[in-house]
Amino acid sequence: MSKKYKILAIAGKAGSGKDTLLREVCNSEVPINEIISYTTRPIREREEDGVNYHFVSSAEFLDMVFKNKMLEDSNFNGWWYGTSIDALRTDMVNVGVFNPEGIRSLLKCPDVDVYAVYVRAADKIRLQRQLDREEDPNCHEIARRFLADDKDFDNLDFEYKILYNETLADLAVNIERLLDIVEMWQREDKID
Repeated sequence: MSKKYKILAIAGKAGSGKDTLLREVCNSEVPINEIISYTTRPIREREEDGVNYHFVSSAEFLDMVFKNKMLEDSNFNGWWYGTSIDALRTDMVNVGVFNPEGIRSLLKCPDVDVYAVYVRAADKIRLQRQLDREEDPNCHEIARRFLADDKDFDNLDFEYKILYNETLADLAVNIERLLDIVEMWQREDKID
């Protein structure tokens, strides 16, 4: 039997702090494989291609899907997102940010074990974070994402752990919780 990919899937509405959690967990001393997903959405201020996402055209993305190079793909808020099979490793826990549809797709993959976490923060905090992260924020886009997230996260029909992420103290606790999950999985893997 081949070894399964182990994926710690972090999900959360815009401004919940999911990307900050991912960055902090991946910057730890614990060996982790950060999943850098592909997307067709426009690059945002302070994002870098190949760091936050691989930003590609719709044609490039669909070509990867048709050539079976994607483990999962989904359309979220009008853009495509997906995980390339080449982005995963079987010798480490893979950690990435996913939308709910992406997690549903991962859960259907027989070669994948998924541990899903849902990062939550109060609406006011999320909205303020989104406004503060760009020098000249597109308020219409922020409002569109904010409302779309309410719909997309309304019915999470899979098992997940909730992490409340409103303060710096919450962030520190959540980083430790995620690292504990990774280390537990790595210990289990050495026993198998």
